[in-house]
Parts: sequence; structure tokens; C-alpha cells
Amino acid sequence: MHRLTRLAVPLAFAFVACEARAPTDAAGSSSSSASSSASSDEAASGTASTSASSSSSSGTTGSGGQGPLPFEPCKSCKKPEKNGVIASEELQEISGIAASAVHAGTYFVHNDSGDSPRFFAIDSAGQTLATYDVDGAFAVDWEDAASGPCPLGHCLYFGDIGDNNEQRTSYAVYRVTEPLAIAAGTHNVAAETLTFSYPDGSHNAETLLVHPSTGEIVIVTKVASGPAPMYRFPMPLTPGSPVVLEKLGAVAPHGLVPRITGGSIHPNASGILLRTYTGLGYYPLGDSIAAALSGIPCDVPVAIEVQGESVAWTAAGDGYVTIAEGKSAPVNIVHCP
Repeated sequence: MHRLTRLAVPLAFAFVACEARAPTDAAGSSSSSASSSASSDEAASGTASTSASSSSSSGTTGSGGQGPLPFEPCKSCKKPEKNGVIASEELQEISGIAASAVHAGTYFVHNDSGDSPRFFAIDSAGQTLATYDVDGAFAVDWEDAASGPCPLGHCLYFGDIGDNNEQRTSYAVYRVTEPLAIAAGTHNVAAETLTFSYPDGSHNAETLLVHPSTGEIVIVTKVASGPAPMYRFPMPLTPGSPVVLEKLGAVAPHGLVPRITGGSIHPNASGILLRTYTGLGYYPLGDSIAAALSGIPCDVPVAIEVQGESVAWTAAGDGYVTIAEGKSAPVNIVHCP
């Protein structure tokens, strides 16, 4: 985690205010109860760019009967809507979020550094549904969460990958089988540990990406300026056996404040979202994560969040959710019909 300076915050607001607004018509989604009357000072829209668009076949059927329309979030995503606020006093520094693949409208979130190894189930309005203590895990600096496949079906991945001073010699991703039931209270769950190091020293990172079909794990580092190196786990994944990651290349800077603070891969693998403190970019995903992130993204709408570090596609892939750090943080939803 790295706090914005006093100068960066007004610059971020000025940057967002200058961007073109997205269409203001409300998007239909069964997972959101937000009103389309959210004020402009709560959210800002990104501009659609023609430099990148998705070639995925997901979407609705065209009026001419030519089959599904392409999924193009750079053109179709609507204005962010505040859908609720985080209710729990224990969630004051959310740094990662992942949509449940099992329970509709449920998201799993965790705090940044300073908390115990645990995560929470919340609904789309920010109400806490359950708390989970992760047995066998440590919490040095948890920074991101992802949902993806695993040998037992579907798992949640939590990245203990933060290293502000770049002094750690090893890091970990904890893999937890997604709970089959959501019940109030605190529950214990077991974790598999994927311990790793980098091939070229220590790195600070806040972005954990898990491919929804292959289970490939990619970590994007957080740098103050310039390209952000990215690294991949060797496959197959081997819990309990430390590995050295493979360097894939780097993500070019994007936006006014280019520090990459979170990411999410679309559930049908059509594209990747990478966020910074001031923006959100969409990268169409083709043959590989590395190839996708080597391209130029388009800007998609994102709410104004002073310390925004988390983003996740909805389970249906028809939009995405962002939450900032801080007490009673808004849960912001963008619909992409």
C-alpha cells in the first residue's frame, strides 16, 4: 500500500473531471439495487478509446439476426453507481475483492496489511455475510484477491504480495476452496500455500490475476514510474513447493497516476481490468495474459476513489465492482450490458 500525496489527489480529480462522460442511461442488472441518480461528484466516467476493443463473442443478439454482438466494455459500460457502503467496522482498508462463482451477488474481500489472515463475504450493498479465518496462512501484506479454477473445483486466491520497502525474500499466494455455504459468523477454512520468489530480487505488487480456465497466475508489480514488470507462476501449480516466477515483460504506464493497484480477468477470459488510483484500463485478452497486457488499453468508467485498490468483474461478467480503502467505503458498480 502506498498513500497518495496531497498533490496527487487534486490532480486526480482534475484528470477525471476532464474526461468525457459515458452515457447516463441506467443499466439493468439483477445484482444491483443502485439508483441511476448517483451524483457526478461520486463517480466519473472514462473515455472510450478506439485503440483497443474486445473481440469476444459474448453479448446479446443483434436486431439483424446476425448472432451475438461483441462484448465491448470500452463502448458499452455505463456510469458508476454507488450501490451501498461497507457496513462492518472490521473492514476499514479493503485491498482485494473477488466475485463468488457459487453464490450470486456475493463478493469476497480482505483488508490490507495489519489484519490477520482472514477474508469476508459481503453482498453487493456492502453488508457482511460471513467471516473466514484462514488456517495455515500468514498475513504480511495481503494486497489482492482473485477467483479461479483449482483441483477441487473453484477456489479463491489471496496474494500476500505487498512489499513497500522491497525487502522480502519470499511471498505467497493462498488458495482456498470457495465455501459451499454462506452462513453468519466466523468460520475456519484451510489454505494451500503457493510460495514464490522473483528471479530478479524483491518487488512490491498489488495485482493478482488468475486465468478463469487455465488457472495460470500472473502478478503485476507496482512501480512509481515507468513500465511495471509482470511475472508468471510455472505450471502446474505446486502447493508447498517454493518456486521462482518467470518474468513476462512489463505493463506500460497508463493514466495520471500509473501505479497499478489491482486487477481482474473477465470470467469468460475476454479481457482484463487493471486499475490505478485514478483510472481503470481494459485490455482485450487473446492468446495470453502477457500478450494482452503488452497492448494499449482503453479507459473504462471508474468511480472517484482516493485510495482505490480493488476491482472485480461480476460473476456474470456484465459489469464490475470497485471499493476504496477506508471506513464505510462506497461499493461502486459499473454495468456493461
